[in-house]
Amino acid sequence: MSDFEQYAIQHPDGRWFYHLPRPSGFSQAPLSGMYADGQPMTALGDSRGVWWTTDHQAGKITARLHPRPTPVRYELNDQSVLSTRFPESLSVEDWNRRSDRDDTYCRFYDAVTEDQAPLTHEYAGPFITLEGSEPPAPDALPWVAAMPRSLTERPEFHHCFPGHIPGLRAHLVPLIKRMPHVQYCFNGRDDKPSGLYVTIRVPFEEPVSRWRPNLGRNMRELKSGRNVPVLVTRELYLPVQDLIRAERYADALVEWEQQVTFWTGIVRDAGVKACNHCHGTGHVLDAPQVTCG
Repeated sequence: MSDFEQYAIQHPDGRWFYHLPRPSGFSQAPLSGMYADGQPMTALGDSRGVWWTTDHQAGKITARLHPRPTPVRYELNDQSVLSTRFPESLSVEDWNRRSDRDDTYCRFYDAVTEDQAPLTHEYAGPFITLEGSEPPAPDALPWVAAMPRSLTERPEFHHCFPGHIPGLRAHLVPLIKRMPHVQYCFNGRDDKPSGLYVTIRVPFEEPVSRWRPNLGRNMRELKSGRNVPVLVTRELYLPVQDLIRAERYADALVEWEQQVTFWTGIVRDAGVKACNHCHGTGHVLDAPQVTCG
């Protein structure tokens, strides 16, 4: 096992996270548990199943595996076919040879198995100790680490290095589109500067409406119609940075949430109802005695 696989993370809350790949040569043996100094460790549930945690720095880590039962012979399961071709019992070697040539042996014979003794594998130290946080969950925000090229193929290390979380704009677009009064929200394109462009349409504090006639054939206005609310359109440009950079993944997650709160707060504040006095413009011409709220 290479040095890059022998490491642990000391979490600020006192826990220890150990990177424990499956022992070589035991890929087919189900793992029954990991133990730190004889005490059961807890699996973190990462996508590769290699992270385990304990409440102390381990002096000895062992894996316990239970090999699958091994066939010792094969017994005929259908007495109606008993014959020279299909005897009562076959050795493992004989069954393997016959079943390779004729798959009916797979149907007519059942394996008689023998349990295997449990196996124990000790992870030899020492472990390289890194100061960091819990590795990201499979469905967490991605982390693009700035790290030595020799480690880029080791995803277990990435969250311990400086880097960035990409995709803040793409994350904000659906959030903002679902907010009240938002008509459009899109990322800058064509010749527009990078950022988010938001269109909001809000009603007046004291509702204002206008008559809208129905349209008939040939798009001609009819006498019938309905009153529709008059809305004020507000255009926002949000210069959102797409990458959240930090020294650690955990710090970037905090900044990510702060950025989401900040930009959605701007959109929420811009969605207030329009002032009737200024017609939603924010100022009143030739009427200094009127103060807009």
